[in-house]
Amino acid sequence: MRILLLIIAIITFPLAAQQLHIDNTLPRLTVAGDTVDAHDGRIIRFEDTYYWYGTSYATTNGFTTANHYVVYSSPDMQSWTREGRLLPNQPEGVYYRPHVIYNAATEQYVLWYNWYPQLWDGQFGVATSPTPTGPFTIVNDDVQMFRSEVGLGDFGLFVDADSTAYISYNTIQNHQVSIERLSDDYLSSTQENGGIIAEHSEAGSQFKRDGKYYLLTDVTCCFCNYGSGARVYVSDHPTEGYTLTTNINRYPGRSALALTDGVTTGTSYETLVTNDTLPQSLVALHPRPRQTDQLTLSLFTGNRPENCGDVSNPRVHPEIGTPEFTVSYWDFDHWREVDSLRVERNGTALRQTLTMSFTPVTSTRIKLTPRPGYPFLAIYPTELSAGFAGAEDEVQVYVTGHNIPQPPVIPAQQAYVMELPTAEGTEYIWMGDLWGSASDNVKGHDYPYWSAPLEFLEDGSVLPLEWTDTWSVDTE
Repeated sequence: MRILLLIIAIITFPLAAQQLHIDNTLPRLTVAGDTVDAHDGRIIRFEDTYYWYGTSYATTNGFTTANHYVVYSSPDMQSWTREGRLLPNQPEGVYYRPHVIYNAATEQYVLWYNWYPQLWDGQFGVATSPTPTGPFTIVNDDVQMFRSEVGLGDFGLFVDADSTAYISYNTIQNHQVSIERLSDDYLSSTQENGGIIAEHSEAGSQFKRDGKYYLLTDVTCCFCNYGSGARVYVSDHPTEGYTLTTNINRYPGRSALALTDGVTTGTSYETLVTNDTLPQSLVALHPRPRQTDQLTLSLFTGNRPENCGDVSNPRVHPEIGTPEFTVSYWDFDHWREVDSLRVERNGTALRQTLTMSFTPVTSTRIKLTPRPGYPFLAIYPTELSAGFAGAEDEVQVYVTGHNIPQPPVIPAQQAYVMELPTAEGTEYIWMGDLWGSASDNVKGHDYPYWSAPLEFLEDGSVLPLEWTDTWSVDTE
């Protein structure tokens, strides 16, 4: 009777899916209590086990021949077991960026890697193993690519649903990023190259979602502790036709907190320079698309240039000039000017208010750019209300323009975008290395950062990253 009741209970209440829990505030440890030392590689699930492939840097600066490849395994991305080195007898050189994929036709696990017999004479190697933990046997340590003549650097591997594999890589010269198809056995390149997608970039990671191909890459970082960006390129073809849509790991520019602090007296303002060929702009950013049809900008007008030494000019102050602006919104992959812009101006002794109304738009970003002809060096905004429907308190404002650094959302160098099978379908996890984060100053102990699942809109665009301390998901 007890056995029957147990069977009924199992049928009635099926076992829940395994929950994967990620904590970005703690170091990743092995079951033996050691810090995981695996960087700039990938985590990939083969059957029911996660494998973390990476470069071990230990106590070095990362530019030595002591670098070697390692793999760790885990049932849940929390409890890691060190499985050992991938290439125990590697030729002398400097090694980076290991990626392992599985070829179902040959039943072989295939390791691609970037190595330098001498810095920076870059080339690709390929090795195979019948098991995901290796050791791997080198098949070719100088794989010829379409662009081998200008040196080979960072790369990523992607396997499509039809088992065709692609490599996205950058050259040493000018760090030019392109994608080409691999041979059917994944051991060489067909050298079918789709052309240059980006320059001065590295660490490309490719994936496919809802029929669209995505490539994430950004400007060379080189162990930078401020973090790389993550420019999102999208195409309908795996190797060519990519269009830059956005950068999900870069804020537009200098944070302008004074414009959202509720102070409008003119004692606290941002300086908006207008006298160069690329005038600075204000960008109001919201994490989710919101409809808006109005902007209200408050300006401090008391800080006009002085009249010093020009005795022929009887005026003490130059006449107050009210700037005019162009209003644009971010439309998936470019800025588009709003329609039917109408401006209402109101002023006091020290303050002018411009209320700009336009045909409603739905976007995450609204940009205000001064029109040419403003007579003074700078504009002094004191408050900006973007009018995003229902969420004004979440709006952030930035000053952007020529030579204004774009700060990172996550101060990590992109390593890989992981495809994670879950109970709700495939999710995509952005992964990066937080260089300089180890409290014991050991490079091999620097933290990784694993994002919560990326969020996509209906048009396929990707929402900006957000730092998340902890997150969980039910896996399939």
